[in-house]
Order: sequence, then C-alpha cells, then structure tokens
Amino acid sequence: MNDFYDPQKLKIGQHVGVELDPYVLNYPVDSRKTTWVADQGGRPFVLRFYQSGKGKVEDFLQNARKYASVKHPAITPNYPPFYSNLWVFSTSAVCGGENLYSFLGKYPDGAPLNVVISLFDNIAKALDQVHKNGLFHGHLDLSAIHVVNGLGIMTGFGSHNWMKRIEESEMDARLFPPEYLKKDQKRTEAADKYAFMRLLMATLLGESILDKDFSTGLPDTHPNLSEATWGRLVEWCRENERHRPKSLAEVIRIIRANLYKQETSDSSATKRAVKRYVRTLSPIKLTIGSIAALSVIAAFAFWANRPPAEESIVATQPQQTQPPEEPEKISFEALPQVLEEPLASGGTAPKIEKVPPATFIMGDQGHLGDDNEKPAHEVDIPRGFYISKYEVTFNQYDKFAKATGRPLPLDNGWGRGQRPVINVSWYDAKAYTAWISSETNAEYRLPTEIEWEYSARADSNTAFWYGDTVKAGYSVCDSCGSQWDGVSTAPVGSQASNPLGLFDMHGNVAEWIEDCYHDTYEGAPTQNQVWLANQCDSRVLRGGSWFDIPRVGRSSTRYRAEPELKASNWGFRVVRIIQQSNDLSKSE
Repeated sequence: MNDFYDPQKLKIGQHVGVELDPYVLNYPVDSRKTTWVADQGGRPFVLRFYQSGKGKVEDFLQNARKYASVKHPAITPNYPPFYSNLWVFSTSAVCGGENLYSFLGKYPDGAPLNVVISLFDNIAKALDQVHKNGLFHGHLDLSAIHVVNGLGIMTGFGSHNWMKRIEESEMDARLFPPEYLKKDQKRTEAADKYAFMRLLMATLLGESILDKDFSTGLPDTHPNLSEATWGRLVEWCRENERHRPKSLAEVIRIIRANLYKQETSDSSATKRAVKRYVRTLSPIKLTIGSIAALSVIAAFAFWANRPPAEESIVATQPQQTQPPEEPEKISFEALPQVLEEPLASGGTAPKIEKVPPATFIMGDQGHLGDDNEKPAHEVDIPRGFYISKYEVTFNQYDKFAKATGRPLPLDNGWGRGQRPVINVSWYDAKAYTAWISSETNAEYRLPTEIEWEYSARADSNTAFWYGDTVKAGYSVCDSCGSQWDGVSTAPVGSQASNPLGLFDMHGNVAEWIEDCYHDTYEGAPTQNQVWLANQCDSRVLRGGSWFDIPRVGRSSTRYRAEPELKASNWGFRVVRIIQQSNDLSKSE
C-alpha cells in the first residue's frame, strides 16, 4: 500500500506534484488543509488531496476522472487528477467571488426576486443537465456556491462522491437530505434537489431559515410570490423524495413569472392554516384523521361564516411579549481606531487604521484621466473596514517568507527593514494575506479598488488627496520633490499621512489590488465588493511609484498587470475585514 503524503502536514509555499513544474501551495481553503489554492506556471488552481480514511484511492481517481468531463458555465471546471507514489490530488479552476454564505449576509431577511433568479437560474439548468447523465454535485451547500458578478457558480462539483460517507466536514449538516442520515448513505441526484430547494429558501427568506424545521418553520406566504407559487415551493421542500421537483429549471420559471404577474389563487387564511397543519402530519396520522378533520373543518367553516352576534364582540388588548434578547455586538464606533494584532508565531500583523462607511464619487472627476477611469460613478461602502497604515515592509514579508519556506524577494540593494517589500507578484501578496489571516484568526485580503480609491482620496475630489498638483513632502515619485525620486523606494511613512492616517497612498510603490482588471467602469459595482471576471488574466495596480511620473500616482489612476509578474516598484498593503457574521469560509 502506498504511503501518500498526509494533507495535515502541507504548508504554505510547499511544492507538490511534478518536480520540474510543481504546484506551489498558496493557502488552504478549509481548516483540515485538504483543499488548497495553488499556483502552477502563474495560473491558480484548486487542489483537493486524497484522504486515506475516507475511501479507496482507486475510487478517488475514478471519480475525479469522471467529473473532469462535466462542462457548464455554472460549474467550475474540473481537470484530470494527479497521481504518483507520493501525491494524489484532483485539480479544478479557481472560481473567485464570494461564497453564498457571505453573500446572503447582505440579505438577512431574504433577497429580491431578481437577485434570487440571477443566482439560481444557471445552477438549476446545470443540475438538470448533469442529472440526465447520472452525475450530481453531492454536497451542495452555502460554501459550494460562489457568487461572481451576481451569478451563482458551483465549486467542487462531485469532488466528494468517492467517499464512503459525506459528513459534516464535507457539507453543512443543515442541508443533509434524510437519506444521508442513514447507516448506508444513498447518494443520487435527489440529494442535489433537496439541497437546492433549501438553499433557494435561504435566499428567499434569509440564511437563518436553515436552522428551522421546514415542516413547521416556513411562513404561510411570501410577500413577493403568489400563494400558488409559494405553495408549490413549500411542497417541493418536503423531505420525502417523491415531493422533490422533477425539473429545477421549472422551479426558477415559476418564480420568474412572479416578476411580471402574480398567479391568482382563492386561498383563504383558513385554508393556509389547514395546509400548514397537514404538512406536519405523517401519512398514517393523515389517513386516520381525515374524516374527523373534514368534520372539524366543515364545522369551523360554518361557524366562521356566521354573522357575529353584536353582544359577543369583545375588544381585547394584544398580548405583549418581551422581545428575545439580542446577542451583544460591538458597534463599529466602539472598535479601536488603530489596531496591531498579535501573530500566533510572535510579533504583530501590519498596523491597520479604521475607515468608516462612506459614499463617494469614484473615477476621473477632473477630466485628466484615461478611458479606464471612466465613467465617474457614485459608490457606496456600507460597512467600514481596516486598511494598513503603511505599505507592507520587508520586515513583515520576510517573516512570512521564512515561516513558509518561500524565497526572499530581492531588495535591489536598497535595503530591507522598513522599506516596502518589492519584487512580489499578486500571488505572493495573496499568500501573505492568507498567512496573516491564519496567524491572527481574522480575515485579511488585498483591498478592493473601491476601498483603495476611497482610502487614497480621504474625502477629496482632487487628483491627489492634498490637491491637483504634487507637493514636496507628500509623495515619492519621479519629480515629486523627495530625495528618493526616480532612484529607489523610501522607508514607509517618510512623507505626510492623509486625513485618514494612511501613508504613501500616492507613490513609493504601486500596490496590488484584489480585483480583476476591467477596461472601463461600465458595469462596475456600485457597492463595495471584489470585482471579478470570468476571464481574469490581469489584476489591478494602484497608486504609482518612485519610478513613475506624478500623473500615474493620482487617486483615480489604475493599470493592469499579469498576476505572476514582479517589479521593483510594485508592492501592496492589506485590508482586514470587520466580520458581520461568524465563521465565513474562505473563497476558492
């Protein structure tokens, strides 16, 4: 029996696979370190490693090869597995976006119908298509769907179907169909339909509905759906397999019909109450009680339709109940303005500054910019965030590189220490944020374009936060008036900070951004989010550098670079997310 590498021993920066063209592990997606984002030849992939305790390696390989044939826009592509005496793993494309759990945090009481349809339309069509071929996802839950530009995309399709059992480590137990709870798990496309309907309800009603018993916990109506449509959705959510929808595309079709004209129904409150009661009955109880129930309903209907006697009408005061106690939350205002979190391995993370929620005009406002800065548009940042006061330094990056076995980037002979780290790719920057996240148990990432530009502007609408022309003592660039202009980087914080307490937003080093590059702002998000693309060949750089002319360092200037490239005038800073919900999974 082969002694395959234990996934628990995998580390950031480790090389796996073929020695001549290895995958380099960037960061783990799950806490068990069985799924990783890795880089090979400048391209990112998701690697899922074989776990010997879950099943046979032959089943793992056969399953991975089978699901590599699945092709659909709503399914992240899978590729043939890698197999050697040491390494066994499957590979798939990186999806990006945010997972459905995180996305639904924006809609605690349910999303609008157009959002629901956009999320699930392609997923429904994809599942219907692959189910005809006897294939199925198998562990569909809130982390297995990612939202990219408003569209739902399934990740890890079929990746766990080789296992002897799907357990809570692979899938949210709230989405387990009844057949998964049996000793011998029965896994078919019916499990996908069960999970799909529950995820749909979580999107329509809010994620917390998954904590309730669907047989009694669903509301009698939905404000945006006709009674007939809602009744069908509730029926399709029943546990028995025979109640599950035959076509998921049909589910979305009847929801879409409600965007234009609601279906008519003569249901009354009495009928809805009876239907709700019937849903809770077992088939045996329903049969025994049917005659008695009909008699009671008839009597009730006769009584309900009788005109009330005047003397029997009594006005009653509504019963007052105490609202449930809300868990104590720390308000944004109560959070520290400046934070420097300790690392598990010793030392501290980069010092970060709190930036409040805001609305601002993003893009070229002075008619000085390029086409990719247009059109200028209003953007909302509904939640505050933390961003590092300084660009990440060599001291900070070198600690990460040594801890993870990565090569130290060159400093071009200018010195390390408090100078901003240079000669790092976008992938290097992402790996650093993943390491900081694991060291602090918080979520760090690169800034979005929206976060970066607002932080650079600091409520200004001029080319630079301090005006429309450069001034000595405020920026490091070619002809900005500093001793480092056109020569080298400067130690971070050598120039004045902006009103938000941030240094070097204009010049010193250009900074990697989380977003994919887009040629213009047409179709850009109007609320703070990572702006991704189906084809993400380039990432964004912002802020200009010691090497660039002043125009390149303006607040609205943006330019592209392939994520594997490195340069002596490129670095990065980090954002720390202020969580609104607990335990959000990382994005693939």
